[in-house]
Amino acid sequence: MKFAIHIIEDHEVENRRIREMIKKVSAPIRIVEVDEVDAGRTHIDVVILGISEEDRDISRVRGKLSRIKSLSPRAQIILCTPQNTEGLDSTILNLEARAFLLKPLEETTFVTLLNKMLSQMHRRKQRDQYLKEAKRASRLNEIIGKSDAIKNVLSLIERVAKSPSTTVMLLGESGTGKSHFAQAIHELSERSTGPFIEINCATLPAALLESELFGFEPGAFTDAKSQKIGLIELAHGGTLFLDEVTEIDVQTQAKFLKFLDTKKLRRLGGDEQISVDTRIVSATNRSIDEEVAAHNFRGDLYYRLNVVQIKVPSLRERKDDIEMIATYYLGHYKKKFKKPYLHFTPDAFRKMKDYPWPGNVRELINVIERAVLLSKDATIRKLDLPIEKRPEPNMISFSQGFDDLVVQLPPGGVSLDMIERRVIEATLLQTGGNVLRASQLLQISRGALRYKLAKHKIDPHRISKQKLVPSS
Repeated sequence: MKFAIHIIEDHEVENRRIREMIKKVSAPIRIVEVDEVDAGRTHIDVVILGISEEDRDISRVRGKLSRIKSLSPRAQIILCTPQNTEGLDSTILNLEARAFLLKPLEETTFVTLLNKMLSQMHRRKQRDQYLKEAKRASRLNEIIGKSDAIKNVLSLIERVAKSPSTTVMLLGESGTGKSHFAQAIHELSERSTGPFIEINCATLPAALLESELFGFEPGAFTDAKSQKIGLIELAHGGTLFLDEVTEIDVQTQAKFLKFLDTKKLRRLGGDEQISVDTRIVSATNRSIDEEVAAHNFRGDLYYRLNVVQIKVPSLRERKDDIEMIATYYLGHYKKKFKKPYLHFTPDAFRKMKDYPWPGNVRELINVIERAVLLSKDATIRKLDLPIEKRPEPNMISFSQGFDDLVVQLPPGGVSLDMIERRVIEATLLQTGGNVLRASQLLQISRGALRYKLAKHKIDPHRISKQKLVPSS
């Protein structure tokens, strides 16, 4: 991003001096010449306006600016004026100058002022662009349900929203719609007019995540060609939602904790402490207590993020809402695919209520979209729903060959530690001892799995070289 600067300075020596000083500004700059302005097709960010002792008629100077202001209403003006200018305050007001400098211009003062002004403009441009891309419709109407479970969550959200700075942690399985609830907290709070910015911490590598959150200055690292404003700063006055917060690396966790304690941050490669007022809402589908025990997540950061904890219920825990949710999204996809005549049969609703929905609301939405898309007549019957009933999650135990994780528990019960050990061993056998792949199948972080391997004294290399034999 290059900033367009136009110089209005009739004094030739002063004009050349300003051009030389501009070369020492850190931001990328393009000087816009008079013929480009006359052509009327050039956006201008900053006007450096020099007036002389002879410029007593401010209306003449304003005439030079009128063309620029018509093309670039947000252009900022730096007024350069002789020291003995009469009525300087009224001149600044009349010309709507953002700042003024006294002639003869001092290089350090000029460069510092322009650097600061361009940095603020860059921040505003990034914020405007990000908000334009991230703008979304309200999600409050997408939180559908009448069950006690969902009513309790919504009641808690309404109370939490009244405190505009309290950190909130949302816990729940994947697909339960935690981002919807995060935005609901934002929309019901005093921050609703500010930005709501969301980032999934699991989608970025550690180094990139830190720069996304905190931003960076030019030269902070090899590819840092220009300034970048971080998401924490962009969310000033609003809410930042950190999904999969347990995936933040330990180094960035320490920096993030400092921000929560001070409400100040420094961009990578920068020296300035920047005050930021951003509310943090975080979420995870992992057992965060286990992540803390495994030293993958800082306990002190967990306590700062977990001032209020909200458990988002799974769809299995709110089966009374399934028909209402299905009807809502049926209406959405009927419009999308132009099939206004479609409706569910009673047996389709019964099948949906009987299914455990391991993928939660997200899975239900996907099933409805597919059923509507592939429907051939006016009804969606149970056979049209691409789901098969699976065993309930609480019916877990182990077959002798470990090909199936669903069998009958022995009458006398079984040790939970033994179940955990055998699940880990079975998963490692399936992945050939690959710990990363095993952690993905078990839906925990690699660090948490390594903690459990040490706890149960399991050697992945040994598991990968032998068949698993059940212990007696």
